[in-house]
Amino acid sequence: MDRVLVRLIAATSFLALSLLPAQSEPKHGIAMQGEPALPPDYKHFDYVNPDAPKGGSVTYCVVGSFDNLNPFILKSLRTTARGMIDTVYGNLVFEPLMQRNYDEPFSLYGLLADSADMDPDRKSIEFHLNPSAKWSDGQPVTPEDVLFTYDVFAEKGRPPYSDRMSMIAKLEKTGEHSVKFTFNDKANREFPLIVALTPIVPKHAFDKDTFDKTTLKPLIGSGPYTVDKVQPGQRIIFKRNPDYWGKDIPSKRGFDNFDQVTIEYFLNANAKTEAFKKGICALDDETDPVKRERDIDIPAFRRGDVKEEYFNTGIPPVVTGFLFNTRLPKFADPVVRRALGMLYDFEWTNKNLFGGKFNRTMSYWQNSELSALGHPADDREKALLAPYPGRVPPDVMDGTWRPPVTDGSGQDRK
Repeated sequence: MDRVLVRLIAATSFLALSLLPAQSEPKHGIAMQGEPALPPDYKHFDYVNPDAPKGGSVTYCVVGSFDNLNPFILKSLRTTARGMIDTVYGNLVFEPLMQRNYDEPFSLYGLLADSADMDPDRKSIEFHLNPSAKWSDGQPVTPEDVLFTYDVFAEKGRPPYSDRMSMIAKLEKTGEHSVKFTFNDKANREFPLIVALTPIVPKHAFDKDTFDKTTLKPLIGSGPYTVDKVQPGQRIIFKRNPDYWGKDIPSKRGFDNFDQVTIEYFLNANAKTEAFKKGICALDDETDPVKRERDIDIPAFRRGDVKEEYFNTGIPPVVTGFLFNTRLPKFADPVVRRALGMLYDFEWTNKNLFGGKFNRTMSYWQNSELSALGHPADDREKALLAPYPGRVPPDVMDGTWRPPVTDGSGQDRK
């Protein structure tokens, strides 16, 4: 009898264990597709110099103005100081739980959280905070800060931050250094990564009642820089925090090398370009090749002090053109739209107005791996389109479609 009872208990225990949901292991990184490319013991991102010298200063120039330092509120949405959370400048003041590696399509690695435990079906994710993570005032980053961030964003924040709690079924502290998000049916497979990229704010340094008020008071963050000087509407100066907690973690090694970062404001693009010519701005990004060729002829360029580089971004281009409202009867017929497209003499326009500098945009997805240009539809695509015979033109299906090409004379065509 005892032996049978022992076997029954053992079998019941095994059944109970087998019915428990599978537990994933905390990982150093998460990816939208597949697994992160870098191993757990990676030292730094491949595109940085881990031994880059520290020091000096840099000035970036932008168009606009600012009257607020809090980037998370609706008031002054378009006039919030740049640099507080801008990834282009390196998340100077506020940081997210994980850091993106731009060598990969969409992979994140540890920052405030040194690892993450994502459910295989992506219905939940648990972040394990780095015990060394600290705010600029020396206070530790805690799960309570994460909970406060989502609470105050939901009530007082601006979109898209204010919308994210609507996709979270449960947010809980699961340990001294861990916090877990459980998602509802509104969340998609990308949402765990969006959560990981949401900046975190310190609970002890913000008053929830006044969170949605504009302020020019320097704010406490966990990032590598602190606000040093503020001249509303003109410039904001950040200084590198010598006690920055994350300077030696792999995802931040090689970054944040300047002692001082200044963001200078100008009322329009022409003024910004002139400031670059005078040596005020460290760089000037210009997408108009005609304007660039006109503006680059300056002594500093001829001396070699200014370098010009063209590069392919690998992302779809910004489309400039004429678009048809196909809900209007006169544009509903594709033959009419095609005829109007044939009337546009791109070759003449490009040669005579744009100095031959522009390339024809032939697809919304041009320059990316999603473009269908030159790629015949494969069997899977044909199967997807089978219920819609004739809806896709044959030259698009076989990958041969191109826009009309003229002789560049500008003469009427017959």
